[in-house]
Amino acid sequence: MNVSDTTSISSPLAGSFGTSRSSATAKTQAVSGGRAATEDSVSLSELGKSLRGESLAAFEALSDKQRSQLVSLVDSGKISGEEVHDALTQRLKQARSSAVAATARMFNNDHATLLRNDATSADDLRNALGSTLTQRSSLMDKLASAMSEGDLAATSDTLAARSLNPLLSADRSGMSRLVMPGFFGMDFTDSRLNYTRKEGDAAYKLKSLGVDFDGIDNALRGIGEKDAAAILAERAGLPSSRKVAKNSEFSLEDAVFKPLTAGSGQAAEPSFEGQADRLRAFFQNAISPGGGVQRVDIPPEFSTSALRAAAVGGAQANVDRDYVRGLLPRY
Repeated sequence: MNVSDTTSISSPLAGSFGTSRSSATAKTQAVSGGRAATEDSVSLSELGKSLRGESLAAFEALSDKQRSQLVSLVDSGKISGEEVHDALTQRLKQARSSAVAATARMFNNDHATLLRNDATSADDLRNALGSTLTQRSSLMDKLASAMSEGDLAATSDTLAARSLNPLLSADRSGMSRLVMPGFFGMDFTDSRLNYTRKEGDAAYKLKSLGVDFDGIDNALRGIGEKDAAAILAERAGLPSSRKVAKNSEFSLEDAVFKPLTAGSGQAAEPSFEGQADRLRAFFQNAISPGGGVQRVDIPPEFSTSALRAAAVGGAQANVDRDYVRGLLPRY
């Protein structure tokens, strides 16, 4: 299993959702077919043997009905157990990366003044991150206990943090540097967040078979938040007893998100046009993940409007945007 200590977590998101069932129990149920709609033990065994690591953690979080649907699809031959493994792995990675992105937006909105002050220290940013993670933990608790559709929608919107602090888009004329936290830097080799084309294709196939991705994504949201908090705490050097393991099957060559670099290792000119996109690519190559403060010198040729758009939009990767957009969760 890719997440250790799932029942006793001291990270900021501990207690957001109920304790998950054990890996052994989940796998036994998948193999035995105790709650499945089919008697074909061969197909059930295929699914049971295929579930591992992230896919098994995701399978544990699903409802009985969702599990039974996956078992039935494997039994029917419409999809293989390995494809279900890949698809569930992608959905869990997507839940984590979506939570990291939302945490970054909330952090930027709540602590915009720190990002405009060159005196900001690494401790300032770590303390601010701890505050943001605590806030998200509280919101996840609220989401789990919401009694009305209105409360669910409002809390979910707050967690998504899609509104923009005006200070983030304010005129930056005269500024020659940007202060950025390293723990939100893009790491294309992080197999816990970046998924492969094989995993994405399997997710699209599962979706085409009528599987309710909204239901699966909602079931995985709590795990995604906890894992995202643990990954960010790890990068920032904050204490956490939750450990999210790397995916040993990951291949950067097959990854959906790839860095904008040439074969020589030098930064390549992006294939897309526009100053804002070029500046995002500059940020990508200037900032590396970590817990420190990144003070990025702004190239003088970039206009204020491009800087404003890039600062809001963040770094970009060499990626098929339509492909990625089709796999984003809708919460």
